[in-house]
Amino acid sequence: MIAADKRKAIFLLHQEGMSAREMARRLHVDRDTVRAVIAQGGQMPTAVRAPKQPIDPELLQRLYQQCDGWIQRMHEKLAEEEGIQVKYSTLTGMLRQLGISKSPESRCSQVPDEPGAERQHDTTVYHLKLAEQKAKLVATILTCAIPRGVTSNFTAPSTASR
Repeated sequence: MIAADKRKAIFLLHQEGMSAREMARRLHVDRDTVRAVIAQGGQMPTAVRAPKQPIDPELLQRLYQQCDGWIQRMHEKLAEEEGIQVKYSTLTGMLRQLGISKSPESRCSQVPDEPGAERQHDTTVYHLKLAEQKAKLVATILTCAIPRGVTSNFTAPSTASR
């Protein structure tokens, strides 16, 4: 969106006879933008926005129950059966606002760092061939938190022959 003062400057320069290319170069705007501002007479365009379409919260609650929480299906039913055209993102926002849909669960929880506390423990089993013999290697990696945010890994491998 071009500011009102820049629009006015473009229109005044146009009235003085300056070319669109020169105005675009001097004011650091695109030539098409200069042409659009001139076509609008240097005035700010009036934004026309459709009024918000109210949707009954009880209808949303009922549809949510009928569709077993499948919001995509709710979106389809609103359009097909109720004749209500609403964007999917708007629908999900309404459901969150009304507390109908639950927010997605986070992938992991936040674990506080305490000095010396275990942060991660990983045990992996590897099957190797050592000296023409099959061997099983169990590697355990333990990551601990130590002061000042520095972490250390301690690896304790153990082997067990098959």
